[in-house]
Amino acid sequence: MEQTPIKAVLFDWAGTTVDFGSRAPTQVFVEIFRQRGVEITGEEARGPMGRAKHEHIAMIAALPRVSTAWRQLHGYPATESDVRRMYEDFLPLQKRVLAEGSAVIPGIPAAVAELRSRGLKIGSTTGYTRELMSVVVPLAASQGYEPDVTVCSDEVSSGRPAPWMNLRAASMLNVYPLNRIVAVDDTPVGIEAGKNAGMITVAVSL
Repeated sequence: MEQTPIKAVLFDWAGTTVDFGSRAPTQVFVEIFRQRGVEITGEEARGPMGRAKHEHIAMIAALPRVSTAWRQLHGYPATESDVRRMYEDFLPLQKRVLAEGSAVIPGIPAAVAELRSRGLKIGSTTGYTRELMSVVVPLAASQGYEPDVTVCSDEVSSGRPAPWMNLRAASMLNVYPLNRIVAVDDTPVGIEAGKNAGMITVAVSL
């Protein structure tokens, strides 16, 4: 059987191409809950990684242990209003942390250069908003990593595992059919989004 030639690769950002281990968002999630008297673990903070950050915060708050701790302290479960305020606090804090936590993972610039030498286009998707990526993109570029397009979670109707970021990136790259695109991600929800978009998926791990 003849192999289908690959035309493009879509990379996730945090944990896949920059910020090994997704430490930048993890520490901010821990901090915004700590500010409200609830201690969460790094594992709890990382659990929903890959999703849009508002949804990520809501999912942490809904974890049984976290929900119980919140209720014991505040007398009620975390509400949508609480989640919204935490998200509002998350954005400026995350922006500051990203300025120091966006190191490109070793080997990425060389890998991307090799892919481009073979005629492949390079796209990217992220659970970060465009505002946050305004910090990350130029820092990554200064370290030698600059994808052709970047699609952010606030630029589509819903984030991962929905396929919309992947599909928007494919459209911006003008690459089709979708089974000629490889989506690379370090989170289960990111891999699910790639599959939902009809793309080949490659999972990376620590």
